[in-house]
Amino acid sequence: MKIKLAAVGAFALILTACAQQEEPTPVYVQPSYDKAGSPSCSAGYELATTEAGQTVCNPVTQ
Repeated sequence: MKIKLAAVGAFALILTACAQQEEPTPVYVQPSYDKAGSPSCSAGYELATTEAGQTVCNPVTQ
């Protein structure tokens, strides 16, 4: 009986580990604006536009 319970527990653990996980939501940095209203990002970030139309700084992928 203990072997069956251990097998069922191991099977459940494997199924839980393989379950589809949610895709993480991105975290964006807000750009800084100069006096003329032009956005700019700090080093390591580039300007991007979200699906909602917001201007954000996105990390540069290497």
